Amino acid sequence: MDSYKIDLQENKKSKDGSILGKVNDFQSQLKEHENQRLNILKKSPLSSACDRIIRLRDRFNNNAEIKALMFGSNSYLGIITKTNTVNKAIEVTKKFGIGAGGVPLLSGTNIFQNELESTIADLKGFDDAIIFSSGFTANIGAIIGLVRSNNLIIHDKLNHASLIDGSLMSGAKMLRYQHNDPASLDKILQENYKLYPNGILVVTDGVFSMDGDIVNLPAIINIVNKYNAVLLIDDAHSTGVIGDRGRGSLSHYNISQRDNIVVTGTLSKAIGTVGGFITANQKIIDYLRIFARSNMYSTALPPSVCASSTEVINYMKTSDVVYKLKKNSEYMKNRLSSLGYNTLNSETAIIPIIIKDEYKLTQISKYFFDKGIVTNYIYPPVVSPNKSRIRISMMATHTKEDMDYFITILEEVDSLFGIK
Repeated sequence: MDSYKIDLQENKKSKDGSILGKVNDFQSQLKEHENQRLNILKKSPLSSACDRIIRLRDRFNNNAEIKALMFGSNSYLGIITKTNTVNKAIEVTKKFGIGAGGVPLLSGTNIFQNELESTIADLKGFDDAIIFSSGFTANIGAIIGLVRSNNLIIHDKLNHASLIDGSLMSGAKMLRYQHNDPASLDKILQENYKLYPNGILVVTDGVFSMDGDIVNLPAIINIVNKYNAVLLIDDAHSTGVIGDRGRGSLSHYNISQRDNIVVTGTLSKAIGTVGGFITANQKIIDYLRIFARSNMYSTALPPSVCASSTEVINYMKTSDVVYKLKKNSEYMKNRLSSLGYNTLNSETAIIPIIIKDEYKLTQISKYFFDKGIVTNYIYPPVVSPNKSRIRISMMATHTKEDMDYFITILEEVDSLFGIK
C-alpha cells in the first residue's frame, strides 16, 4: 500500500480533455482504493446511530457488523439519540407527516419552523432568522442575496467551500486575506475600499473547520467598522461549541454589536439534525427571505426536524453539555501536545494531527479502522499538501477511556510510521 495514496487532485481534469474523461479516469483510482480495502472514497455504512460507539457493515467482509469508536462525527454534543429529542421528532412526525410540503414562501412554512427561527435568533442575539435545507445553502443564500457584481467580497484564506462557492455565484470581485490575520485584512480594505463605494462584504468562519482555531473577532470587527463594511460570520462549527452555553463566536468574545453583522450556521453539526440558518437584524432577514434564492427555491425542512432542533437548543442552553465538550476537547488536545503531535492552533472540538505525507496518511487510515476507530482523513486540495492530516472531532459523550484508547493507537501509529 505504500505506493498508493488518495489523490483528489489527479482526477479534477481528464487526460483527454473531455468532460467525461475525468469520470472514466477516476475509476482506476477507485479500483485501487477498493483493492486496498480502504474506507475513505467509499464507506462501509453505519448500521447504528452516528454516536460515540457505532456499528458498521464491513463491505469487505460479507457486510459483517463490526463495532467502532467514533472520532469523526460532527455531532459534537453527542445528542442525536437523546430520548426527549427523538420522542419530539416522533410525536411531530405522527401529527404533521414526514415533509413540509413546499418551499417556505409558498406552502412550506409551519409553526415549528417559526419557533426554531425565533429560538436561533434568541440564541445568537439577533432579531430574526431564516431556516435553510443545509448550512451550505444558507451560506450561498446569504451571499448571493446580499451581494451584486459591483461589490467586493474579502475572505479569510481558510473559509469554508460554501462561502467561496456563494461568492463565485454572486459575480462579485473576490479577494482573500491571510488566515486569521487582521493586518492582512486591513491592508486589502485600505487598498480597495474607495474602489467599491457600493459596499464590501468581509467573510470569516467563526471556528475554522480544518484547523479548529477561533477567529480573532474583536480585531476583525474593528477593521470592518473602520471601512464601513458588512461582516458575515459562519458559525457552523461554533454553534454548540463556543460561547455561553454554545451561543457561538460573538458570545465567545462578549460582543454586543449586531447592526452590520450577519451570522450563518448549520443544524447538522452540534445540533445533530440537518439544515442551516441565517440570523441578522430584522431588515436584513426580511430582505433575504425574498432574495436568498436557496430559500426561495428549496423545500422547507420537515416539521419534525425543526421541532427536534429546537428541543436540542433548549437542552443546550439549560445543561452542562457544552462544558463537557470543552473539557473533553481540552483533555485530548493537551495529551496530544504533551506527546509531541502537531495540532496547529486548535482551541475547539476540531483537533487536527498533521501527517504531511499523503502515502502515510492513506496507510494510517486503514490501521485506525482495523483497530476499531473511525475518524477523518483530510487530503489536498482541501488542505495544502504539507498539511495533510487526521482530523479528530470530539464529542461531549466521549469518556476518558475512549480518548486514552485513541492515543494508545496513535502512539502505535507513530512507532510504525513516524509522524511526530
